[in-house]
Amino acid sequence: MTTILIFPFLSISTGHHHVADSLQAELILKSHRCEKIDIFSHAYRRLEKVSSAAYLKWIQYFPKIYSSVYHLLACGSHETKKRYIMYELIFLKNMQQIIEEKKPDIVFCTHALPSYLLNKLKAQYPGMKVVNVYTDFFVNQIWGREHIDYHFAPIKDIKEQLIAEGVAEEKIFLTGIPVHRSYKTAEKSVRDEQNKPLYNMVITGGSMGVGGIFKLVRALSPGGDVVYQILCGKNRKLYRYVKSLNNPLIKALPYIENKAEMNRLYAQASGIITKPGGVTISECIEKQLPAFIYHALPGQEEMNLSMLKKRNLIIELKHQKEQPIEEQLLAFLRSKEGLSRYQTNVNQYLQEKSDLDISEILDRMIHNRLDLGNAHV
Repeated sequence: MTTILIFPFLSISTGHHHVADSLQAELILKSHRCEKIDIFSHAYRRLEKVSSAAYLKWIQYFPKIYSSVYHLLACGSHETKKRYIMYELIFLKNMQQIIEEKKPDIVFCTHALPSYLLNKLKAQYPGMKVVNVYTDFFVNQIWGREHIDYHFAPIKDIKEQLIAEGVAEEKIFLTGIPVHRSYKTAEKSVRDEQNKPLYNMVITGGSMGVGGIFKLVRALSPGGDVVYQILCGKNRKLYRYVKSLNNPLIKALPYIENKAEMNRLYAQASGIITKPGGVTISECIEKQLPAFIYHALPGQEEMNLSMLKKRNLIIELKHQKEQPIEEQLLAFLRSKEGLSRYQTNVNQYLQEKSDLDISEILDRMIHNRLDLGNAHV
């Protein structure tokens, strides 16, 4: 039986974990056994919790410093011989122990750090396939390249970047960022277009308690044409605040774990107001919902925003002082030209993806019958 491991990083519920869960769901559906491992928690459980909390505080209270450090360490051109000695000292031995113990046939990395470590170790385990599954519309220089077997690229621009950095084209699949299969199920909308409110906007991005979601909610001034549903996640402070507004047009939703329920929520939505996280934007694209960006966290989200603006796959909201938020939303949603242009951009992005569905790529990969030459656009 094929042994499969999936490596996200940290225990925070980020895109790395959501993509890992999506891959795991696909593999389990095909009756493959796989295990998800966070190397940090595996090696240093107590330290991981402290580090996760510190990371959240850092991006919340010192975003400019975090952005500067991220750009210094992770951005720029990939250098084959560049080493991250601190990561190797802390994690390399533990990664090797996991590989020796589990003896995986295939390893999927949804975070740059495990990819970097496995790229270092790959020569010792030539029979083990390693796959980079990128979870943002940006690939930092920490991700392994040279000894990685396959790359699941999020967008054509990233495929071109990887080729320019020396990755063989036949190793790259334009899968997009994997989203859970539940979101690929069509749900009939139950919106009543004859009655107000005409538009149903879902607001997300506050599950970790960071970002500008409080500022956004305070800026909402419902006029009766839009109802706002706030996905509060596990952010109890946000949930209590939204409930305290006692406004029938601004509704607080607690943490939704069930993917089918989330899919139904998407089906009722006219659009999503969110941060430019790779997974959330990919879900919007899958459901063909306009994504309105109100804030970007430093680091990956800043880079995502740049790429998504370049490809016109999102609508960036102006500051409330320039134009009321609801006015901006209605101007777009009532514009046939704007909606048509957005749909064209989304369709172009979807057409660039591999001919094979990701579940088929996974299945062929596991059974060693992956015809690379026929799996690309």
